Amino acid sequence: MKRNTLFIIFLLLVKINLAQLELYNWSDDLYENYNSNTFQNLEIANQKIEKGNIDYPLLNAAIFYSTNLQREKYRKIPFIFSKYLTKAAQEHSEDMVKFKFYSHTSKVRGKKTMTERLKLVGISNAFTAENIFDFFLKSPTYWSLAQGLVNGWMESKGHRANILNKNYKYLGCGSKYYFNKDWIDYFYVKSTQNFSSTSP
Repeated sequence: MKRNTLFIIFLLLVKINLAQLELYNWSDDLYENYNSNTFQNLEIANQKIEKGNIDYPLLNAAIFYSTNLQREKYRKIPFIFSKYLTKAAQEHSEDMVKFKFYSHTSKVRGKKTMTERLKLVGISNAFTAENIFDFFLKSPTYWSLAQGLVNGWMESKGHRANILNKNYKYLGCGSKYYFNKDWIDYFYVKSTQNFSSTSP
């Protein structure tokens, strides 16, 4: 009897550890398991970002859920996660860092406009918009960085209008860290939000 009890306890501990291991690797299917309130209380969302080991899917999820907090605050329907918009947003953030620009107009051929970038991921003939932000924060967690980004967008009339626009149903977020030699104690990131009324 004691052996059986110990074996059951052992199996439960293994199951818990595996669940935690899975959670520490954020993936798209996890969006279905959380909302803006439950996500912000996750241990992984409140861990400090390590510059040499950044979980970009987790950071993008934090930006997504922080944005939905604002939607809910103003009695708007929360955004639905779109992996297609996320791909476009992540690539634009990476391009801004790689090619050293900060603009809605890309230096990359075939991706110059938002319309071109969204068409590459299968989105066209839709209401669309894009927010970008070159942001920095000292010793951020995933959640505090996301909140800083979203709060900044909300303080800008045009960006705020995109976040609260009732025509946009889907959202994808992207981000890319870059090193600033003049302010080495700060975490710098170029981030992108892509909004759409439809998703493939």
